[in-house]
This record gives sequence, C-alpha cells and structure tokens, in this order.
Amino acid sequence: MGISSAGIGSGLDVASIVNQLVAAERAPTEARIDRTERRVNGQISALGVLRSAFDSLRSAVEKLSADDTALARKVRLPEEPNFSASAGAGAAVGDYQVEVLALATAHKTSTGAYAASDTAVGTGTLTITSGETRFDIEIDSENNTLAGIRDAINKATDGKGVTATIINADDGAHLVFTATETGIANELSISASGGDGGLAAMTNATAMTELAAATDAQVKVNGFTRSSASNRIDDMLEGVTLTLTRAAPGTTQDFSVSSDASPLRGAAKGLVSAYNVALDAIAKTTKYDPASNIAAALNGDAMVRGISRDFRDQISSATTDLKALGITSDKDGKLTLDEAVFDEAIAENPAPATRLFSGEGSLTASLETSLAQLLDDDGTLDDRSAGLEGRTDTIQDQRVALDRRMAQVEERYRAQFTALDVLVSKMTSTSNFLAQQLGNLPGFS
Repeated sequence: MGISSAGIGSGLDVASIVNQLVAAERAPTEARIDRTERRVNGQISALGVLRSAFDSLRSAVEKLSADDTALARKVRLPEEPNFSASAGAGAAVGDYQVEVLALATAHKTSTGAYAASDTAVGTGTLTITSGETRFDIEIDSENNTLAGIRDAINKATDGKGVTATIINADDGAHLVFTATETGIANELSISASGGDGGLAAMTNATAMTELAAATDAQVKVNGFTRSSASNRIDDMLEGVTLTLTRAAPGTTQDFSVSSDASPLRGAAKGLVSAYNVALDAIAKTTKYDPASNIAAALNGDAMVRGISRDFRDQISSATTDLKALGITSDKDGKLTLDEAVFDEAIAENPAPATRLFSGEGSLTASLETSLAQLLDDDGTLDDRSAGLEGRTDTIQDQRVALDRRMAQVEERYRAQFTALDVLVSKMTSTSNFLAQQLGNLPGFS
C-alpha cells in the first residue's frame, strides 16, 4: 500500500511529493497527446463542414442538369378554352390550332322497372364485358334481388370496367350499368346464362334501355383529325397532353408551347448559392489569422487546395457561357446571377445553357464527376475520414499506455520515498539513542 500521509520518520509529505513528480513527468507527453487530439478533432469537424457544403452543391448540380429543369415548358391557353393542356420536359415547342369536334362518353344502360330494390329477379351467371375486361358473376338465392345483384356486381368489379346503381323512378326501380371508361371500345355487353331464367329476361335486348351511347372523342389539331376513346390525349403532340372539356365543332382555338426559363433560372440560382457556400466552407477550414497567429484545421492542406483549384478551373473554363447567362465571378471566385439577363439570354439563345447544363462535357457533368470522387463511398473524403478515425484510435491507445506507464512511475517513486522514510526513521532513532547515552555520561549533563 502506498504512503498517503506525512513520512513516519522524516516528516516529509510523501504523497504530495510523489504526485508532483508524477505530474511533472506526465505533463509533456500528455500535452503532446492533447495537441494531437485537438488537431485531429479539428480536422474531423472541418471535413464535416466541407462534406455538408459539397453535398448541397451536388444536389444543386443534379437539379440543374435534370431534364425537367433544363427542358421545362409552359403552355399558354386561350380564354375560356374547350380543352386544357400540359407540357412535359422537352415537349415540342410551337403554336397550335385546336378544334374539339366531339367528346368521348361512357356507355350507360338500364334494366326495365321492378317493383322495388328488394324484388327477386332470378339466378344464374351474369356476364359483363367492357373493352378487354370481362366479369362472370354468380347470382344465387342469397343475392338474387335487384339490390343483391347490384352489390355482387360492384364487389366483383371493384370500380373497374363497370359500376351498378339503382335508380328509383315513378315506374319502379331500375338497375343502371355505367362503363367506367369512355369510348366505343369500352361499350358494355351484358348477358346471362343458366339459373332460373330471370337474369336472362332482365338482360335481353328488349328489356334493356340504352341511356347513353359510348362515343369516341374527336379533335383536330393544325388541320389533322384524331379520334380517341378518352378525352385525355397524350400522344398526338410530343410531350403534350390535351384534355378535351367541351365539344365546339367549327370553333378553332390557339394555344402555344414554349420554353420555361423559371425552373432553369431557379436551379441556376441554387447552383450559384451552393457554389458560394462551398467556397466559404473551404475558406473557413483553411484560413489563417495573422493577428492571433491561429490557423484553421485544414490550413495548408493539399487535398483542400486541390479541391479549390479544381472547382475554380471548371468555372474558369466556362466563363464565356456563364457570362452570356448573366453569371459572373468576383475576385474571390464567388458567383453572382443577374436574373433579368439570364431570362433574356434563355429566350434569345439557349445554346450557352445547353452547353453548360446538359450532356457530356457540360459544366454540370464535370462538377458531378468531381463531387462524386469526393463524396461517394470510398471517395476522397471517406478515405481522409478513415485515416483520421485511425489516428483517433491511436491517440486513445497512447492515453492508455501513458496511464499504465505513470502508474508504474508512481509505484517506483512511492517505493523509493518509503525506503527513504524508513531509513530516515532509523537514523533519527539512532541519533536519539546516541544523544541519550551521551547525556548520561559524566560531564555531558
């Protein structure tokens, strides 16, 4: 057990002396480990700042190069149009004249009148077809009423192909069949077989009444006629969807599809902002303050210098096209966007935007490649982070080793001072004995 109080014979504060000696021996190594740990932690934090900024820049680049941004379209419709129109990315640009000749309608047919919805009709197999959809519905004594047949139909079809409803009129209850899809191709065919013959009587040609015929839509665009089973036509004009809403034969209405600069401008603005944030992150993690003589965690770091040089070189190589779009850089490399110039440039000559933001060899493609090398798994930042994590583990190992060595040093010092204290104690005892003996001699009293 180590001595924890003043020396027995010497009066020395052995515990305090040992602690001070151990602390003095520990201090240089611990200070070196602390400095290393602060430096490594600072670099880890700095890499996190860079990764966040580069992630944002990558998202901005991807948005700018996406087809729905670079090839966005807008539609101009007439007042009180007989149709609506939408245009996807890359839709054919142009002016069009539209005449809605007819709308597509869904087939609707009805049974004759029955006394009430709970009137028994009959049993058997009810077969309903609409286009390529066919249903064979079994009707038995459990569901042979008008209401039971309606429910069996709706359960079997689940809203696809046909729906059934009951309308209670002055002459009685009618079971009404309505096709869920418009057009002649989806016309309903209803028949019955087997059973007691009641279903067949309900569905024969003389018993059924057509309430609405199935018709196809018909539209004329720039003089060309197109028929469709649906009022929604998405393959007549490339990338354009027409939805017919009102038939007006003889009435021609104009609409246009043109490039829409707003999504592209917004994405370009996002790129400018994200790029400037990335430059700020690089500056923050590499700066040096001469007044305080303090350097940031990655000051002078070759990796970060290379990243900064790569970004600036890519922007520099695209200066002409960027300037044509109103994007300029200042002395620090930061970008600014003149939105008015951008919109005017896109309207007058979209070629610079195409070169910058679309396809191989574009600025966005080049930036995407650089950012992928930085951010992808096993990329540059991952490799650097892995190295720093390894150094962190080494630092912890060094602390454990230092603690172990200092424990041994403390044990050695305590043993030495304990031996010294025992020796001093013996010497003191001997001195006291001699003094006593001499004091007893004649002439020493």
